[in-house]
Amino acid sequence: MTLRKLTPGEIIAGLAGAVLVADLFGPWFNDDSGWTSLAVLLVLLLITAGLGIILLVCTAFQRSQAYPVAAEVFGFAFAALTTLVLAIELALRDRPGWSAWVGLVAVLCVAAGSWASLRADTRRP
Repeated sequence: MTLRKLTPGEIIAGLAGAVLVADLFGPWFNDDSGWTSLAVLLVLLLITAGLGIILLVCTAFQRSQAYPVAAEVFGFAFAALTTLVLAIELALRDRPGWSAWVGLVAVLCVAAGSWASLRADTRRP
């Protein structure tokens, strides 16, 4: 494990993924937790959070760059899709709780962190 080869984007994506999983326990809609008030969106949120965490772990533990690059690409794609779906859900549903807004910020951070790590000019061995 080498933590010095982590870029800021990978750290942001990994931490945002962990925040997103923890945030699902808070009130999302109508004072229900994210586990009970979300259906299809819950699956997208869990995949996005998992990809953010996987990006951090893969980069820290893998010697090859193939797995981290795949995690960056899929992480950005799923986070962008999840951001769009969550923003529509927030606009259409009644009484979004504070956790829904924190979740939106966390998903945006996973997308931004994945994008930033994709745009990193150099890779450290």
